Amino acid sequence: NAPTVQGALETAVKAICGEDVRVHGAGRTDAGVHARGQVAHCDIAKHFPPGRFRDGLNAHLRPNPIGVLAADIVPDDFEARFSAIKRHYLYRITNTRANLALDIGRVWRVPRALDADMMHKAAQRLLGKHDFTTFRDTECQAKSPEKTLDQL
Repeated sequence: NAPTVQGALETAVKAICGEDVRVHGAGRTDAGVHARGQVAHCDIAKHFPPGRFRDGLNAHLRPNPIGVLAADIVPDDFEARFSAIKRHYLYRITNTRANLALDIGRVWRVPRALDADMMHKAAQRLLGKHDFTTFRDTECQAKSPEKTLDQL
């Protein structure tokens, strides 16, 4: 029952088009996680000049902390969830004894000394294709638990 990005987008589309639509995202983020470059799609009947739909969404999304960077017409077979070919995740650790200020809620603070070289060396063992069954949600809809990690 909390506000969602999907809900805000659906409300904005209805305000612009007068249509109740379902917005489909390429994936969902966990609570407290911030997405950059998220891709979503919705099917609308109304046609807009280039840039107008994006601008209209942004106008109706205020004051939510959501910004639409682009809105394009895509082929009929495009589906945001299943057309994605890669995902990138950025996990940030700050190694400081000082409390966080601007990055609070966006960075994991570790006050003790870290061996970044050893952490990098250990992470390289995870590169390649692996079975992530243990980490899957019980309702995961991915076709396979196998994922490839290209870079860590």
